[in-house]
Amino acid sequence: MAWVYQVEELPAGSGILWALKELRPQTQDRAEQATAHELFDQEARLLRDLDHVNIPKIADFFKEAGRACLVMEFVWGESLEKRLTATNAPLLETDVLKWAVQLCEALDYLHTRQPPIIFRDMKPSNVMVTNTSLVKLIDFGIARTYKVGKKRDTVAMGSENYAAPEQWGKGQTDARSDLYGLGATMYHLLANMAPTPAFLPSEPLPLANYNSALSPETIAIVEKAMARDRLKRFQSAPEMRQALLDALPAPYVAPVAPAPPPAAGRTAPDAARPKQQPAPQPVRAAAQPEPAAPSPARPVPQPVSRKACPSCGRSNIETARFCVGCGYALVPPGRAILRIVEPVRAAWEMPVSHNPMLLGRASDAEAYRPDFDMTFYDEGDHVSRRHARITRGRGGYFITDLASSNGTTVNGYPLLPHRAYQLRNGDRIQVGKVVIQFWWRW
Repeated sequence: MAWVYQVEELPAGSGILWALKELRPQTQDRAEQATAHELFDQEARLLRDLDHVNIPKIADFFKEAGRACLVMEFVWGESLEKRLTATNAPLLETDVLKWAVQLCEALDYLHTRQPPIIFRDMKPSNVMVTNTSLVKLIDFGIARTYKVGKKRDTVAMGSENYAAPEQWGKGQTDARSDLYGLGATMYHLLANMAPTPAFLPSEPLPLANYNSALSPETIAIVEKAMARDRLKRFQSAPEMRQALLDALPAPYVAPVAPAPPPAAGRTAPDAARPKQQPAPQPVRAAAQPEPAAPSPARPVPQPVSRKACPSCGRSNIETARFCVGCGYALVPPGRAILRIVEPVRAAWEMPVSHNPMLLGRASDAEAYRPDFDMTFYDEGDHVSRRHARITRGRGGYFITDLASSNGTTVNGYPLLPHRAYQLRNGDRIQVGKVVIQFWWRW
């Protein structure tokens, strides 16, 4: 909906930086453009009066040549989404707990405004973290004020993997909806896998399946926050914050917050700026004669450990993952995921957690559900109840069409029924009219 720039306040060289958010809806539909402008104005109104260490301070809001701009405090840091992508592994449990404590404090501040503000879009990409571990909650584009007595939100909005069930038209969002989003965010950070959307019938896989090193207390917090029934969740941000503090292995120490930026348009006077002190000169010690360097010892060659390929017998170094001769996998395959590509209705990833894993459509009449239930995506019943099967073997993952009505293809190639086909990283599997991309790592 918008682009965000790093800008420097005039006069040039002042050193005062701001984040300037410019509305640029990527659509030609006038109704969608009007909605974007309404949400952008709403964000400016909500942020204007907020003052909390974990929420960027707004400096100005203006419209120039038909473009709406919002000037906010510049945050030196990165989003938790970028940090997770760079790490490519679950983040440290203690760090996630400390960030969640701060987010609870920010949510408590929002929920106790009059009227209460419901954020509705908690997710890793909307949380910035600085090098001092201070977090900032950003992007209030779909936040709303709570209206007493209203049965449901006017417009259902949220991010698929993090939004509570009531955000999909089943009720009015409240403080517990934000706590669900915080729990889903913690799940993603601790598992390196986004949870399944709440509008799907299948529950997210247990967090311990992805990260066995987590404490039972942390797992219990995430599960309680993500309860489908909001009466079973934490009922307030302070309640969840206390549970997080109890789960920390050491007393919590709040990160140091930087000094707030000066008001927009006002450059700090020279007298208020810290003066540079001359660098201390190093004390020179009396020169001492340097001992003669010993002659380097000749390295002793170490024998290289090798292993034979069980398929062709070729010798390979011990750390080889594939045979240099025939390409046979010398180590067992790692975790694989299936990512929905079409239809674009939800950003959903399903881990290949069963062996074999059955792909198909659920049947209420038979009380049957496959391991990967595609009912939500299967418009027109093109997917069979028992459509295809993915198995994991020593050489990798294989897919087999189970004589389905509409067939299974891999990268456009139709599979013969009951004939296994080896999957490779990035393969596109079409089951009926549902397209899934296969990803895995050794």
